[in-house]
Amino acid sequence: MSTPIRTFKANMGLQWLKAGWAIFRTQPVTFIFMYIFIVAVSLLAILGPLFQVAATLTGPFLSAGFYLAVINKQVNKPIKLADIFEPFGAKGRRLALVRVGIYQMGAAVLLSLAAAGLFSEVTTVMETAGENTDPSILLQNIVQSLSMADIALYVIIHSFIMMAFAYVVPLVFFQGEKRMFHAMKCSLNAFYHNMGALTVFGLVVALLLLASAPLSMIPAIIIMPVALIGFFVSYQAMFMPITLPGDKPESNNSKVDSGRFDA
Repeated sequence: MSTPIRTFKANMGLQWLKAGWAIFRTQPVTFIFMYIFIVAVSLLAILGPLFQVAATLTGPFLSAGFYLAVINKQVNKPIKLADIFEPFGAKGRRLALVRVGIYQMGAAVLLSLAAAGLFSEVTTVMETAGENTDPSILLQNIVQSLSMADIALYVIIHSFIMMAFAYVVPLVFFQGEKRMFHAMKCSLNAFYHNMGALTVFGLVVALLLLASAPLSMIPAIIIMPVALIGFFVSYQAMFMPITLPGDKPESNNSKVDSGRFDA
């Protein structure tokens, strides 16, 4: 059974961000701390392999908890930081989220193997450099060993993996999708059918982050939660059924929508 995906015009990318900002403003401090907590858990991966596994398996649960908080704010319910842990107690969904984490670990391994193969010459240059090697000469050798084709291929592979997993957590958690490859296919299809809107969304976020650079990226603790909320709103717009008062439930065959969604 196919999963219907609505298609939107490019300007909807900005509307999703505006919706994210509107929801964020209702309880900004809580959303900021939720985002900081998610980042802190992901940084545990640098402490070693066991921490990396724990952080990867925990990530989908925390993302689902953040999205649950967004839904609660959409229906005017108060939220607290502890709400981010709710998915850990969600029976019938926990195994699916663990599977998401396992698949993400597998994707990370494949990405590492691709990087090792594509940039093997860079690794060789760095390994053969002596302690007395001039840093400027080392940098020059590294640049010379890089291939634009290899860089482009790595960016394509990395982007493909990111798009494949972008909507997997909400599809698995909120729609109960058990077929992991089907969820990834739906995520890729969402990008394919809404590339314009998602490109606008990504460009605006990137420009905001770039503008925050002179301020030591401090505004990022506001920009990123807003972007996460807006991204979940884009999921709701594309995937979740919309039923208006007096209307019949939306047909599963509908793939194009007027653009209306509840923020």
